[in-house]
Amino acid sequence: MKQTLETLKGKIAENTLTSEDIFAFTDRLKESMREGTPIVRNVSPANIDLLEVYAFALRKMEMTEEDQSSELRAGDWRDSIDDFSKLKYFVDEMQESELVNHVAWNVHANVIYDIPDPVAYKRYVYWKIKSVLDNMELCELI
Repeated sequence: MKQTLETLKGKIAENTLTSEDIFAFTDRLKESMREGTPIVRNVSPANIDLLEVYAFALRKMEMTEEDQSSELRAGDWRDSIDDFSKLKYFVDEMQESELVNHVAWNVHANVIYDIPDPVAYKRYVYWKIKSVLDNMELCELI
């Protein structure tokens, strides 16, 4: 497990971490918890929820950079996030920090927003992911 955490943090340092990396990691965490053999000691569902929110934020940026024609698809969180309130809080936090603007919530559970400075946005999301990974690693060492 330590190797997986180090690999993810290495990708952050190299600026190459993708949403798929995080979603694959959270899927592994969920599966190991269902099997009763967690791959991270003391992992909490809250940590998984946060990582999913941050992975969603990365996916939104990736789809924007790829110039995908459907902004709605980029904003649909239902297939990737279990806790809507955490997403709402995170988007509000980013809007307050001016990392996103023109935020719109759609009744079909979509969030649409613009990313005025993709470099700052990505750096912020990476910082949030790293803080969760550091917390997991700390629990592993205890």
